[in-house]
Amino acid sequence: MIKYHGTPLTPRVVFDLALTGRNVLIPYPRPDNFMQAIEVCDKIILDNGAFSIWRQGGKPDWCKFYQWVEKFRNNIEFYFIPDVIDGTEEENDHLVADYFLRGETKGVPIWHVNESFTRLDRLINSFDYIAIGSAGEYAQLGTWKWHTRMNEAMKVMCDDFGNPKVKIHMLRCLNPDIFTRYPFYSGDSTNLAQNHKRGGWENILNRLEKHDSPKRYGELQGLFKKEAV
Repeated sequence: MIKYHGTPLTPRVVFDLALTGRNVLIPYPRPDNFMQAIEVCDKIILDNGAFSIWRQGGKPDWCKFYQWVEKFRNNIEFYFIPDVIDGTEEENDHLVADYFLRGETKGVPIWHVNESFTRLDRLINSFDYIAIGSAGEYAQLGTWKWHTRMNEAMKVMCDDFGNPKVKIHMLRCLNPDIFTRYPFYSGDSTNLAQNHKRGGWENILNRLEKHDSPKRYGELQGLFKKEAV
């Protein structure tokens, strides 16, 4: 599993010590560490910042976002296609359609856990990499309700042998208790940036790096086999 660490992360010395050779997520509203990331990090992805903008009560300007992406296109693995937090499926489909109309590349769409499996299936047929975002009544990761919904989603995202049909990125989740149960190709978290002063960056990274996701759904956790309800 490819683990991306959310930024900004300060001070500079901690960024260099903790993230040299590792992977980072740079958010659109706070690209503070981008040039540092180019210098020392391995893989870089871009977050569209919709969640932060939504939480602050702002309104995103997606034209400016795409202009920002264009500056760094050659330096990144991918970016998250704009989405509407707590929006309708139609609103999010409109933003995916806008992505295609722009002739964009390197974009990964977000399927929100409270959206329909019909939309998830459409995204699977249109992309080879899909991000999962927890939202609505499934906003809290790791609850029984969340796991039940994810089990159903895996039936759509995986074939009869538990092999994912697409690469799967889990947003805001580098919790080993969760990602070791699902075949995520990648995931991200701001845990390092938020807690390195309390937990120590070395301890945080060491706890993460000894864990990985299963290659197939249900490979490690019998409780979460494909046929589970």
